[in-house]
Amino acid sequence: MPTNKEFAEMANPHSWLLVADNLHEQAVNLREGRSGGRLDLRAPDGDILSSWPVENRSVFLLAGFALENALKAFVVYQDPDLVANGRLGRKVRSHELTVLAGKVDRLPWPRLGQPILREFERGIESWARYPCALSASESESEQVLRDGLWRRYRGLMRAYGKRLKTLLRRGWSGPHGAVGKWEIAGDWLGDP
Repeated sequence: MPTNKEFAEMANPHSWLLVADNLHEQAVNLREGRSGGRLDLRAPDGDILSSWPVENRSVFLLAGFALENALKAFVVYQDPDLVANGRLGRKVRSHELTVLAGKVDRLPWPRLGQPILREFERGIESWARYPCALSASESESEQVLRDGLWRRYRGLMRAYGKRLKTLLRRGWSGPHGAVGKWEIAGDWLGDP
């Protein structure tokens, strides 16, 4: 079992960025590699009511969790005590992207990002992760990840990547003596 210091080192903001980048990269690969398969929703008479790529749910979920991990990198950077005493603080235990974003000072794209976060939040709380939400009133049908939302997501992630690289270059002082300063090169969250 890790010590409190080892846990804080495991949960540092760079670690959250690494997971965010991995999930983001897999979402991009899956979306751009498109399997070619489609799901069709048909009326009883056979007419196609709606159609979407088979990888839609997976891309949406991966992108949503990439956003969540990027936001948690910001939150932990800003408030290192959230990874103190061998456990994650309550502020980091949420899947609510808009709530996590609200905990970050000077977050890139604060107003433009909210509608994007809201769309992905709705998905990861219901249809993208499960066949239904906790109740009928909270359940939604699968949403198609439209090109416009995908472009805005990519822009938001680039902005998050750029800001996180800058912050982590400055360094982080965590609880229990955990510290880090990272020189990050290359493409992270789509920011070259």
